[in-house]
Amino acid sequence: MNSAIVTFTDEGRKLSEKIREEISIFSEAKVYHAHGDEEGDLHNFIQSNFTKGGVILFVGAMGIAVRLIAPFVEDKTTDPAVVVIDEKGKYVIPILSGHIGGANEISGKIAAGMGAIPVITTATDLNGKFAVDIYAKENGLELPAKADIVEISSRVLHGEEVKIKNDPSEDSVYITINEAVYRLKRRPYVLGIGCKKGVRYSQIEAYIGSVLQDCRLSLSDIGLVATIDLKKNEPGLLEWCREHKKKMLTFTPAELMRQEGDFSGSDFVKQTTGADNVCERAVVAAGCRIFAKKMSNYGITVAIGIREKAGDES
Repeated sequence: MNSAIVTFTDEGRKLSEKIREEISIFSEAKVYHAHGDEEGDLHNFIQSNFTKGGVILFVGAMGIAVRLIAPFVEDKTTDPAVVVIDEKGKYVIPILSGHIGGANEISGKIAAGMGAIPVITTATDLNGKFAVDIYAKENGLELPAKADIVEISSRVLHGEEVKIKNDPSEDSVYITINEAVYRLKRRPYVLGIGCKKGVRYSQIEAYIGSVLQDCRLSLSDIGLVATIDLKKNEPGLLEWCREHKKKMLTFTPAELMRQEGDFSGSDFVKQTTGADNVCERAVVAAGCRIFAKKMSNYGITVAIGIREKAGDES
């Protein structure tokens, strides 16, 4: 996840360094220390990180953060997460993209790591109610239209019952609230991945980001991750899936080897895992056609699949 931190005082800078040490999503964050005479550079820094998505953390006053991001705010479905923490580290406040961008969740992580208080103002979170945008994000589904998100949230907050039905034949999930029915389609791409033991989260993050950029895709296009069951407890991969809310499907070596197709096989991989290829075979096992064949770096192999038939991953 792309991350950036903006600070305004020496005390804020010290807190930003602590956050980079303690909170994994900020471990490689770009930090801009504003001095007041660099407005043009700060403007460009914020604009650049807005277009990259991810999260921007301001260490300082919320009013300053609001004024700085105002020219770049466009759409709740594409804006990055923006979070503010005061320089004393007492309060953490998500101010943009609380659900879809994950600002609420990120604020909770910062608060837990820094011993701060998260200030969450989203109505569904405050009332412990179903949030359709979070549900879609966590289950590899395309977001409903913005008007539908507002309507569903309003109905939920007024106490109307939510019913959810999975329809594998259409690769969709239907949400019914009284007489209204909303269809959420599954995201079309699956990420097949294999990796060496002990690969770091930062390496996985950097390489997957590079692959998606080369394929002209974004993280939001990826519905789920597929791999071999030997990797179901791989720390770096698990952390990546948690951070990006991607469900992981795993397959046994025998299941992978039963898949038919033209795969980039490796005798070494077969001796090590029992399958001659993990990433491409996992894509096909998940019910997809290979869209981008095996690519590798840092001990990580990645292939991308596109859905052609319904799966049973729900």
